[in-house]
Amino acid sequence: MVDGAISPFGGPQGYALGLVIEVRVATVARTALGDDVRPTLDPTDPPTRGDVFIAMDSRAPGHDRIRKPGARLRHPAANLADAVPVSWVTRTSAQHISAAVPERHPHA
Repeated sequence: MVDGAISPFGGPQGYALGLVIEVRVATVARTALGDDVRPTLDPTDPPTRGDVFIAMDSRAPGHDRIRKPGARLRHPAANLADAVPVSWVTRTSAQHISAAVPERHPHA
C-alpha cells in the first residue's frame, strides 16, 4: 500500500470512488495528494493532510429506505409477500413447457 493514500474498498469501483474522493478533497482543501501527504502528528514535517466533511440527506420524497443492488435477492420471503399469486393450472402449464416458475415460500 502506498503511504499517504486512502485504502481502496469495493474492488475497481471502490478504487475509482476512493481516487475521486482523494483528488476532490485535495483540491477543495488545497492540500497534498498521494505520496506527498504527511500525517498531522509527524514531528519531522508539517502536516499536508486535508480533511473535508460532507453532510448529505439521502432521503428521497416518497421512499422510506435506500435500496441497494441485489437487496431483493437476499430476502426472497419478503418479495413473495408482495408477489402476484399464480394459479395451480397456470403453474402446471408453465412447468409443462419447461418454464422456470419459483415455488411460493411456505412462510410468506
